[in-house]
Amino acid sequence: MSALTDRHRQLLVDWGVDNLRPLSGDHVWSGMRGDEQVVVKVGSPEARAREMAALLAYRDGHMRMLCGDARSGILVTQRQLPGDDVMPVVAVDDDEATKIVAEVLVRLHSSQQPTSDLPALAEIGVAFDRPRDPRLPDDLRSAARSAFDDLLVDSGVPHVLHGDLHHMNVLRGPDGWRAIDPHGWVGDAAFDAAALFASPRGLVDGGDARGMDGRALAVRTRRRAAIVAEVTGLDPDRLRAWAFVGCVIAELWMIEDHGMVHGAPLALARALSDEGV
Repeated sequence: MSALTDRHRQLLVDWGVDNLRPLSGDHVWSGMRGDEQVVVKVGSPEARAREMAALLAYRDGHMRMLCGDARSGILVTQRQLPGDDVMPVVAVDDDEATKIVAEVLVRLHSSQQPTSDLPALAEIGVAFDRPRDPRLPDDLRSAARSAFDDLLVDSGVPHVLHGDLHHMNVLRGPDGWRAIDPHGWVGDAAFDAAALFASPRGLVDGGDARGMDGRALAVRTRRRAAIVAEVTGLDPDRLRAWAFVGCVIAELWMIEDHGMVHGAPLALARALSDEGV
């Protein structure tokens, strides 16, 4: 529990949260608040402030925030139990897994209140301004930048976006599936499906897309986009365009944060580019 500061510990006492047990690394714990099981997260004040703003904006489809302090970078939410994610469904029925995430997306977008506390989606475009890297082909990077700019021109009514709505951030509970860990942006609703398409763990039956035939990847993504479109009413071509942009940005972030290219989002970006997205 090394990430907990004295300030965090005092806040948890004030909020009546105790019995902490590690859930993920040194920044996420389970705990109790009276008789209720909760999740405690710490991190950068900016990240927690955005997560809190998104959770407060949503009316449905998410885990409810119980208390938090953005300046200290700490947040307490309900805990979703049993809490298994959508990944096991992917291996059995990818169509059903896609439908589950799409239905959560609808709930998030249809029940929310406006907020001025979140950055515009356009800000993720700074990823394209970073120095080129030979591991990420220039043609894909250039095409993604162009697509990104085009998508921002006509993005419709802005929504509070989750920003990372992939299979592992949708958990099952007694009252259905709910989203966790929003990144928090404001912008084009179709962007919120990008992580569903681009997340490496969920590209191909929970496996790795790097060894998968490009045409098969493109077909899988086209089918997923059609399902999301049917559930949400969003344009399938726009969904696939955001998938392409999201894959390239994911690799740009991987280079910045970890000094490497993952490969799976890159494989999907190439497959979508070859298909003319």
